[in-house]
Parts: sequence; C-alpha cells; structure tokens
Amino acid sequence: MRNAVRIGGLIATTDNAAAIGEKPQDIVAAPDKLSAYLTARVTFLEQLAANAIPTHILLANFSGDEAWNHYVAGIEQVFDEIGLVRPPVDGSSESNMPTLQSGLSITMIGEIQKRAAYEHSELIWYTYGLPLVGNEVLEQPENVALLQPIFDAWHKEIVQQVWPVGSKGLQVEFSRLFGGKKVECSLDVAKTAGPCTVILLGLHPEKEKLAQNIFTRNFEKLCITTG
Repeated sequence: MRNAVRIGGLIATTDNAAAIGEKPQDIVAAPDKLSAYLTARVTFLEQLAANAIPTHILLANFSGDEAWNHYVAGIEQVFDEIGLVRPPVDGSSESNMPTLQSGLSITMIGEIQKRAAYEHSELIWYTYGLPLVGNEVLEQPENVALLQPIFDAWHKEIVQQVWPVGSKGLQVEFSRLFGGKKVECSLDVAKTAGPCTVILLGLHPEKEKLAQNIFTRNFEKLCITTG
C-alpha cells in the first residue's frame, strides 16, 4: 500500500487542502467545488492504490457552513466521473471560529477488492500525466492524469497497480517502489505533482498494448535497471 491504513478488511485513506478556495487570503483562488474535487480525487486514487473501493466518506470542513454543499458537490464529481454511486458523506464544519483561509480534509473508508496479486518487479511501469502544482493545475487541465480511464483500466485489470504521485514528486515514489534501482524518465522527477496530477501505473506485460490504446497522452514507459 502507499498512504493507507488497513483496518481488518477495510482501507482508510485521507487527503487535505489548505489556502486553496474562495476566501480573500487564499494563496490559490479556485472554486470550493474544484478544491474538494481535487482533494477527493487524491483520496480515491489512494483507495485504488490499496485495491479498495470507498463505501463511506468523512469530510472535515474548515471553511465555514457555506462551503459544505460546494465541497460535497466536488466529492460527487469524482464518482460521477467514474460512474459509481457516491457513498454517504458525513463530517463536520468549523462554524464557531471564522477562518481567513480555506481548508478541508477528506477521508474515505473502503472495502478491499479481490484482484490478481503481483510483485512490483513483475510489472512494467508507466507514468501517466505531468507533475503540476498550484495554478498550473488550473492552467493545464489537459496534462492532469484523467480519473475515468485510470479507474476503468484498474477495474478491468488492464492496470494491475495504481500508484499516485503527490507533493514529494516522482523520485520519492521511485525510491519507494524500486529501491536502489536506476529509473530513467523524461519528466522532472524532483517536482511536486500537487494533487496527484501524475500517476504511476503498473501493468502486466500481456496488457501493455491494451493500456497503450487507453492512455494516449502523457503516457511514458519507464526504463528500470539495477544500475
């Protein structure tokens, strides 16, 4: 697993966003719905990384009562995009103290799915999407890894492993996945990928052609050697 906690047969994943939203002092100005969508997207991808599908969602809203419905709408967008019914959303809003900047956290609880198991070394690996952060995400939506094809390919087991790349960038994820092996990649491996705008996908060699037909943009095969 990547950033997830296993509790019996359940998986818990979480992500948060701060100073991104509609308040005057936010660092990145964006609709609250979009901020929640990107946060929920990361949390959902972490579920896939743990081979789980979410069944419950907890929302912590630090932006005031008026933001709640916008945040729920952003979460809903994730599930609309992949064709699943949104699980129930519970949680709370900070309504006693007015905040100067936006903030939210989304936790998903999911059930582990039965899937074929492979070691990382048995798979071939690709990057999908480009590393983007902050306003780059708003300015370059065409370079953000799309959620719908990722989920479809994972669900059909064309993709065996989903591995989101977050704020620490590709090189950190390479180290976690491949240890001391040398990985060749044309992307900036030190750059943050913000809300997981680039994803590592592990494929069984027999599924490579199928995956190449699905992911037609910003899809690059990694060269991994013992170096």
